[in-house]
Amino acid sequence: VTAVVVAGGVAANKAVQKGLSEVAAAFDLPCIYPPVKYCTDNGVMVAWAGIERLGKGLCQGPPADEKAADQNVGVLPRWPIGPLDPRSAVAKTSQASIKMFN
Repeated sequence: VTAVVVAGGVAANKAVQKGLSEVAAAFDLPCIYPPVKYCTDNGVMVAWAGIERLGKGLCQGPPADEKAADQNVGVLPRWPIGPLDPRSAVAKTSQASIKMFN
């Protein structure tokens, strides 16, 4: 790893920039952000991730009860880093990268 690059809408968040810059500095890495005018929402990327997960069968079906299915919308406002499903593959990481996210 030679740098931390932050993109998408989150890259415009000054608190995120500060925190990631501090973590990158702890590892002697530069932290790079595009100009704010290029920090657009990454909704398309999130949708594509959903398509990929659906294609691999990494999804939950709706509730069996039809009435409950009509009233049930799963919301995951903060998608955690790491596996969401035991079938998700997780790449092996170095100790340095693990420390970055803990």
